[in-house]
This record gives sequence, C-alpha cells and structure tokens, in this order.
Amino acid sequence: MKRAVDLSQGIACVVTDLHGQWEPYTRYRDHFLALHEQGEADSLIFLGDVIHGYGPPEEDASLSILWDIMQLQAELGSRTVILLLGNHELPHIYGVTLAKGEINFTARFEHALGEYREPVIAFLKSLPFAVRTAGGVMMTHAGAAPGTATPEAAQRLLDFSHQALLEEADRLLAQQEAEKLIRDALGLDPGEYEEMARYHLAVSGPNDPRYNDLLRGFVVTNLKPEWPLLWDFFFTQCEAGLLPSAYSNILARFLEVYSPPEMPQRVLVTGHIPVPDGYAIIAGQQLRLASWAHAIPQESGCYLLFDVAAPIENARQLLPFVHRIPGSEW
Repeated sequence: MKRAVDLSQGIACVVTDLHGQWEPYTRYRDHFLALHEQGEADSLIFLGDVIHGYGPPEEDASLSILWDIMQLQAELGSRTVILLLGNHELPHIYGVTLAKGEINFTARFEHALGEYREPVIAFLKSLPFAVRTAGGVMMTHAGAAPGTATPEAAQRLLDFSHQALLEEADRLLAQQEAEKLIRDALGLDPGEYEEMARYHLAVSGPNDPRYNDLLRGFVVTNLKPEWPLLWDFFFTQCEAGLLPSAYSNILARFLEVYSPPEMPQRVLVTGHIPVPDGYAIIAGQQLRLASWAHAIPQESGCYLLFDVAAPIENARQLLPFVHRIPGSEW
C-alpha cells in the first residue's frame, strides 16, 4: 500500500498534535472549512496524534475527533482531508500499549471505541505516513532518524503493509502454545493475562476474538526489521542527543530518500515534540509545528497555510505562512 500522498497544487492547511482536545480541533476545522468555502484553502492535513488526551478521561474527545475526521474525509475526499498516522494512533493497529506517567493512553481509547472499533481500526490501518509536495515540502508526524534515512528503509515504509506484519505475527503465534508463550515470554499466568487484556484492549474475556491481540502485540514488537523501522519513524526524537551537524546530515538524507524522482523534497514539516511559541526551525530544513498540545504555552499553537506548488528551499521560507487562528481567544 502506498503510504505517501503527493500534492501537486493547491493551498494546504497543516495542523499537528491535538491529542483529544475538542475545542482546538473544532477551531482549526471550522477555520479550514471557511477558507475552503471561500476558495482560499484546498486541503486540511493533520500530522497525526489527534487522539490520546493528557487530561481527565471526561475531557478526552479522541474518538469524537477521529470520527469527525473520518466523516469529513468521506464528504470532502481523501485528498482534501488528510490524516497522517502518528505514534499515538499506531499502537491501536497492533495491540501495543502506550502510557505516560499515570495515563494509559491505549486502554482509555480502546474502552471508548465500542461499536466504532471495526471502522476506526480499519481507518487507522489505511492512513498514509507522509505527504510530499511539488514545491519540495514533505510532511511526516515525527521527523528524521538514522534508521529510517536509508533507501532500503524508505522503500519498506513507503509500501508498508500492516496486514502483512499482523499476519506474520499470527503465523508465529499459531506455531506455539499461547498459554506457554504467556507464561514464558510475558511472565504471566492465564488469569493475569486475562486481566491485562481486559484492561488494555477492552476484551470481554477468553472467548473474545481479540483475546490474543495483546500477545500478538508482544510478538509484533519483536519482529525485525519492520517494528524497529516503525518505531524509528513514529517515535524518533530527531535532533535530541545528536550534534547539530549530525542531525543536519540525517535530515538531508531522509529528505533525499523519500523524494520521488521527479519531485525532490527539501524541507520537512513535523509535529510530535513540544516547542516554545508554537514553532521552531530545526537544522535549517525542518519546521516543527505545535498546534495545541505541544505548544508552550498552548495558546501559542500554530498552523501552516501554504501553496504546495511554490518552491521552498529552506524552512525559514515557510515562516510567513505560519499563523495562529485569526480572532480566536485561546
């Protein structure tokens, strides 16, 4: 499956990391829809992590946001409304748990899914990993990493099949006794495993067809090279811990190997990592945006509105197109 969306023309509105916050989501959505109706914007691009709120469960609108994006895309088209897969959406495809501090992100969302589970998971499996533009601006959720900045990694990721990885995990599981694997690999007895499966993945019990999904998630995370590639692509911390020159070289290679032959990509736009004042330029060729959850303070959240066909040579050239929502009281 092709995991890159290529845009040759139009005005793109780019939003990042809303993390289950309904009010900022609707402000960005409604602003885009107004621009779209006036012919001033053609596509709305979310760079992943629209789910998993950091606040109390009752304030987490993750499912409502994701479902609304699905309905918008069905109405306006998959090239008008684009959601990239983020590291917070990824675990729900594989039954992998994700938590931070006392917040268990996956458990909260899995229990919220209910009757929406099948279409939502299918939608997550369909999501692209990147957007590439005629003007040379590429968008991903997280950014560049040494392990993904190679031609071999790019080829695998741009044609990535979640289904193939899941089927490989199921094949390996079928060769082993599940209860023995639970004891030996996870260090759990069947009762402990059932309790964890109920908590993390909202399974109803041993007869639930998803009962072994938690175990399958463990198998998936041990499959190479696919899982390390996914981890590096969606969880990279980019320049953290690297010399500026080292990350600059990695970023240049990353942009090169993910470029189509006829459409070189020169600048990367990402979210994923907190940033003061809503945006930052990294290594000259990367613009990091924070539209809400990762903006410091949140009121400084930004979006990008730019012509995808206009040539861009460096990240600084994008700064005139970075905006806060006009007239909003954040």
